[in-house]
This record gives sequence, C-alpha cells and structure tokens, in this order.
Amino acid sequence: MRTEKGSALVMVIFIMVVLALLLAALAYITAQSNQNTAYQIASTRAYWAAQSGAEWGTYQIAPATGSAASQCFSPNPAHPAIGSIPGLGGCSATVACLPPGAASTTSYQITSQGSCPAGNLGAGNSPVVALRSVIVAISNTSAGTCVDCINNCLGNYCILLGNTYYCFGDLNGCLGSCHVKLDKCTSVACLYKQCGRTSSSQSTSLNYWLENP
Repeated sequence: MRTEKGSALVMVIFIMVVLALLLAALAYITAQSNQNTAYQIASTRAYWAAQSGAEWGTYQIAPATGSAASQCFSPNPAHPAIGSIPGLGGCSATVACLPPGAASTTSYQITSQGSCPAGNLGAGNSPVVALRSVIVAISNTSAGTCVDCINNCLGNYCILLGNTYYCFGDLNGCLGSCHVKLDKCTSVACLYKQCGRTSSSQSTSLNYWLENP
C-alpha cells in the first residue's frame, strides 16, 4: 500500500514538473512573439519615416508645381517635421542631398534615415532606424517645339543611367518626326543644335525618380 502511494506521489511530482516546463516554454514563446511583433511594428514605422523623408527631399528638388530646383535644399542635412504624420508620432527623419555635376540632365542623390522609438521593445532598447536612398534626375529642357520633341523621344525610347542615355526601339524614327537626324550625334547637345540653337533658354523638370532598396 505504501509502495503504491509512493509511486503515485512520484508520478504527480513528475507531471507537475512537466507542466511547469511546458508553461515556462509557452511563456517564453509568447514573450518572443510579442518582441518580434513589436520589432516589426517599430521597423515598419522607421521605414515609412525614412520614406517620408525621401519624398520630402524629392519635393524640395522637384516640387509638384513650378520649376525644379537648381541646387540641394538648405540646410543640408535637413530634419523635416514628420512626427505629425499619422502613425509616425515620435519618429524623426534626417535627409541629406548630394548635388550633381553640370550636365544636361543632373542627378541628385537623396538619403533619408528614419528613426522611431523602440516602443514595446523596452526602455533599454535603442531607437529602430531605417535608410532609404533615391536618385532624382532633373532635366534642363529648352523652350521650343523642336527641343521638346527631342526630349519626348528620349523619354519614350531611352533610359538615363548616370549621365548616359541607353536607347532602344525606333528612336531614329521618332527623331525624324522632329526633323532631326541621329547620324553622327553622340550627345543630346548635338541633337539640340539641329533645332537651329543650343539649349540656352532652359527650364527644369523632374525626369525620373529612382528608388534604391
């Protein structure tokens, strides 16, 4: 009888130990899941803080209305007020602009670092940061139908990488409709000269917006 009671007691203790271990493991898994969720939320907020900063920098270079800028914004780096954007309370962005060299098409590199509080990750954790980088290309476009026609052809049949155009399709046919020949021309300025003038009277506009991952 005593042997049976002793065996039962050992079994009860064993079951209690197993249950305690299972509860401890469940608590650990739950805590880790909460940490991962909190980090994903903080990372997402930091990403959009950086993205908002990059878009702000792009707007300073090439606003939706009016001519594009001819230089980087000031101060540089800048700290736009993004904390008022819904979902980004407490976040900040540091936006820097790298100016281009002189060219018919100029490319500004805008780098934005978004930073948001760690939130539920705990007071001892550093803010979560994310980086976004974009290339904003500004075209200096001459007034006049001929030059506008050339720019339209380049936009439809060419891709600009750096300061070099890579063209495809029937670019020659398109330029022919502008009364311009591609033969022997290796630069945009050469095409402009066939319009009877160089691009002396210029306005600036956004050519493309390339986002780096």
